[in-house]
Amino acid sequence: MDVISTYWLPTLISAVIAYLLGSINFAIPITRLFIGKDIRTMGSGNAGFTNVLRCVGKPAAVITFIGDFAKGICAVFIGELVFNLMCSDIANIDETAKVGAAVAGLFALLGHLFPIYFGFKGGKGVLISAGIICALDWRCVLILAVIFLIIFAITKTVSKGSITVAILYPIATLMLNKMVYRSDAWLAVTLVALAFGAVVVYMHRANIQRILDGTEPKTVAKSNEEEDTEPSSGSVDGDLPAENSPKEKV
Repeated sequence: MDVISTYWLPTLISAVIAYLLGSINFAIPITRLFIGKDIRTMGSGNAGFTNVLRCVGKPAAVITFIGDFAKGICAVFIGELVFNLMCSDIANIDETAKVGAAVAGLFALLGHLFPIYFGFKGGKGVLISAGIICALDWRCVLILAVIFLIIFAITKTVSKGSITVAILYPIATLMLNKMVYRSDAWLAVTLVALAFGAVVVYMHRANIQRILDGTEPKTVAKSNEEEDTEPSSGSVDGDLPAENSPKEKV
């Protein structure tokens, strides 16, 4: 049976469901619930965990963390389930389902970045990517998590760890799937991982420029006595600019 005619429908169904799921950007409704504001008009303007932590506080950030991480895991399982149900007659269904899960994860990430429910303006995809990678291969996420924690411990900056992990993810995927697992689907899942990494790095382009300029702020939580930080010009696509950064807290 032709590959396209076999896989186009489960791929389409997985992609659509995953995109709609990914579009549920928890930072936006959670911030509205806690303080009645749009997180995209505060701090960096980014609808993500770090900005919620800075501008709203730890409880809202924890809920955002759990929601964004969990939807990444759910999207992968949905993609795998769709392929298992619709391609059950394929001889190598386990390897095929891996590709379906990876495709679903990619579209869930796109939904988070460009959510249909919130005017196509979402977050930068770090947490949902972590959930997706964890569901696809927990061993890979352990490696990347150690690298992220080391970088964050040294720099106290989420963006530096996130960018590094995004770059290393396709490399780790290639090495594990081809050399360790010897998976027949190594090329497909590596290409999806490469797309993942490229998208996350692109969404951090403003952070990269500030890192090069030496103006990237450290990540701190909002304390009760701090005022909400409003966005300054040019800060929509990154973390807080240096001049609006809260005092550093280790």
